[in-house]
Amino acid sequence: MKIHQSTVILLLVICAPLSTYSQTYEAFKNKHVTQDKMTGKDCTAVIENRRINENRECKPINTFIMATEDEIKAVCKDGKPQEDGKTFISNTEFDVIDCTFDIKEGDTCKYKDDVEQQKKPITLTCENGLPVHYGASNKAPKEAAKKDGKKAPKKTPKKPAKKAGKKAPKKPAKKKTG
Repeated sequence: MKIHQSTVILLLVICAPLSTYSQTYEAFKNKHVTQDKMTGKDCTAVIENRRINENRECKPINTFIMATEDEIKAVCKDGKPQEDGKTFISNTEFDVIDCTFDIKEGDTCKYKDDVEQQKKPITLTCENGLPVHYGASNKAPKEAAKKDGKKAPKKTPKKPAKKAGKKAPKKPAKKKTG
């Protein structure tokens, strides 16, 4: 089978605008944006009403940013850009709440009701000037992840630590024959 160069170019042109992340701005808004003030007691109901956990296991943490859409979009325009060119750290602090999974009861994911609202800079991954992911992308530097309160992915695996005071058993010496 012979593939024409024009077919390949057409496929590249069609696929180029597709998001590198599987989430759209609309999905981002649903998962992370609210203009309402929230407390931990609101987490379970808001996550359930927005169907954030639909067709999957309970999300361990879901962060809500309490701000207007325009304030959040401005981070993609005016925030501090990171090395990957898609991740931006806000220049101002936002009110956020990290809804933390507690227990699953039947089909309902229950979230802890004692989490507190915090004020902190946010890190967003943006595409075409719109946020599509809360937090740093995989290519973002550690600084972005630290400001977001998340651990940055490690680049090299650590070797297992040796236990102090224990030595490997010695192999028995071979006897010479012959």
